[in-house]
This record gives sequence, C-alpha cells and structure tokens, in this order.
Amino acid sequence: MKNKRALFFTIIVLTVMSLLLVILLSGTEKSNTQTKRSVIHGIENFNPKSLKGDEKEYLLFYPRDSRNGQDNTIIKQVTENGKVVQEYEIVDESFRRMYMHQKPNNLNHLFISLFGEATIDNYYYTYDIYQQQFKKVDIPYFNYEVGVNHIKHYGEDVLFETLVSHLTGDQNYNAEINGFNVSISNYSRKKSFETEYGHAPKWSPLLKFQNKVIYGVAGQVKQGVYENPGIGLIDLDEGIVDYEQFDGTANELYPIYSNKDHAYILGNNGKMFVYDKNFRYKVNEPFADIPPQDMYYIESEGSLLLNEKEALYSVYSEENGFTLGILTFDTDPTFKVLNKNYLNPKNNYEILYLDPIIGNIYLLEAGENEENVLIINDDNYEIENKIPIEYSHLLDFIVELKK
Repeated sequence: MKNKRALFFTIIVLTVMSLLLVILLSGTEKSNTQTKRSVIHGIENFNPKSLKGDEKEYLLFYPRDSRNGQDNTIIKQVTENGKVVQEYEIVDESFRRMYMHQKPNNLNHLFISLFGEATIDNYYYTYDIYQQQFKKVDIPYFNYEVGVNHIKHYGEDVLFETLVSHLTGDQNYNAEINGFNVSISNYSRKKSFETEYGHAPKWSPLLKFQNKVIYGVAGQVKQGVYENPGIGLIDLDEGIVDYEQFDGTANELYPIYSNKDHAYILGNNGKMFVYDKNFRYKVNEPFADIPPQDMYYIESEGSLLLNEKEALYSVYSEENGFTLGILTFDTDPTFKVLNKNYLNPKNNYEILYLDPIIGNIYLLEAGENEENVLIINDDNYEIENKIPIEYSHLLDFIVELKK
C-alpha cells in the first residue's frame, strides 16, 4: 500500500512539474516572439531589409489606431505565402491610419492623409516608392491648426481639403441654416479658399483644371429639402467660386480626374460630364453596357489612375456586388469590365496603389471566409500573387521589399 501511495505521489509531482515546465516554455516562446519585434522611433527612420534572399517578401502596414487599442504602428514582414518572418513596431505620435492617393503625373510618390483620431494636424505624408521611404510634410502657411481632411487631387499642384476654415480656425457652424465652413488649399501656391455655407466639399478628388480648382459639393438639407449645387469651380486668385449642376439629371456629382485637356465629373446616375479647355461640357455614359449600379463612385479607394488615360475602377450594385474594370479617359470615356477568374463579385475590394517600378497593382480582398492581398500585373491585369492576411479592415498599405 505504501509503495502504491509513493508511486501515486511521484506521478502527481511529475505531472505538476511537467505542467510548470510547459507554462515556462510557453512563456519563453512568447518572450522570444516578442523579442523578434524591432522597435523603431519615427516612421521616417523605417528602412527594412529583405531577410529571405531570392524569395519575395512584403511589408504589411497596420498603422496606429487608438480606437482599437493599438498605440503604435505594427508592420509585418511576410513571405509570398503570408508567413511572418519579422515584425516591427513604429513609435510615432504623428503617424496613424492612412489614406493613400496617387496621381499619374507623379506615380513614384504617394500622398498620404491620416485618420482615426480627433486631431487637427498641419501636415501630411508622402511615400517615395523607389526609395521606400516616408516623409512628413509640414504645412506652415496657416495662422491656425486647420488639419488635412484628405489630399486626393489631380493636376500639377498639390491640393487638399481642411477640417476647419483657414480664416478662423473653426468650422463656424450656423444652426439657423445648418451650414459650416472649411477650406480648400493649394499647397504648391500657398493659397486657400473658405467654402461657403451650404457648399461643404464631398470626399472626392480636387481637380486642378486650367485656372480653376473643381470640387464636389455635399450640399445641405434646408427646410427638409436637400439642396445640392453639384460642383464648385474656385478661382483662387480672385477668391470667387461658381457652381454647376450640368443637365440636372444627377443628384450627386463627383469630380474624379483631370488632365491638360479635360476634366471629368461623374454623376450618381452613371453619366459622365466632360469639360473641355473652355469649360464647355459633353455628356457621356461609359457604364451603359453594364447593368445599372447602386454606386458608380466609391469613396474609399475605389479607383486608381494607372497612366494619363486609364484607371482601374470599381462600381457596385447590391444585386451583382463589386465589378472591377478599366475606365478610359478620352473625349468619350469608356468602361471595360475585367473578367478575371480571381475576382469574386461577392467579395469587397479596395484598390491601394500601383508600384510603377515593379509593375504591380495592390488590392485588398475581403470575403466571408477569406482575406487576401491581391497583386496583379499592370500590363495584362493577371494575378501575380495572392497573400492570405488577417484584419484587412486595419491593413492600410503593402510594400514588396527591394532585394
């Protein structure tokens, strides 16, 4: 009996010791995993290197977002199949969730505005694709902190919307007319314009065209009626603005692109209004060959200019889901659907940017049971790679590392 008790006691002791060892080992493993995360102070100091030699590696950026309890930017370095080989933690109070914008006349640079916190900051970022480097750009010519709402724009100059008026440092809300003021600014020329009451800007690109800045007007509700003047055409030199609604068939108008010859404004009914150099316009229907869509303009990165004439463009209908295609900008714009097997209309797609050096386009794909980064070729739009990821709604940026 004593031997049995001794044996039973020994088994218990060994079991407890084994459990303690497992706990200690798991704690050590966690500690080792944490030590693999390199801490870097300042996003501008981030300059990673490839670790796997000939194998392609990518950086997945999950920027700081205090709303989700993430105090610092986390960057995962992954292989082609999504295996994490290194993690970085970027400590930078100025850098957080980001919107990227790319223009065809400056493809190597991305313009980045920030979101995710209730802050008003007089700066934006750029990203040099060739150097793979971020740069903070201060905006020093205001008397107030005005903030950057977004920096989506086309043309030679750099244009952005502010969060408050540059004249007062406030939105000057007027309860009687249910209106407020913000500003539109030309960074290149250091000139700004305070938008008029009832004419706040939409979340759509700013177009530098001829001597004007064209913006989409969000309108306002007045006595239960939605009033929307369509687009505003600002003369920054004179400090004046005119408004246009075209043929009145579109309830909403979105400036989407401009080059030296034309400016393109899209209606929520799928009609495209094309200005010539003399601000005479033609009406086109580039989406006439596809079923009617619920959304012809998608705010969150629904388009990407690939060159001076073509954009990767997405439209959406509740019945058919997302449709990706090539929107060609000409005197008469056209839209051609991309019929690719890797596209699933039931999934959501966010178009990120084009790497003109490698020749790849990056998209985020989110479905019911999958989340991926899609990398497609900019010549034939065939898929180059499909990387499984997590938390696509928190992932803002991806980079293929240079060798």
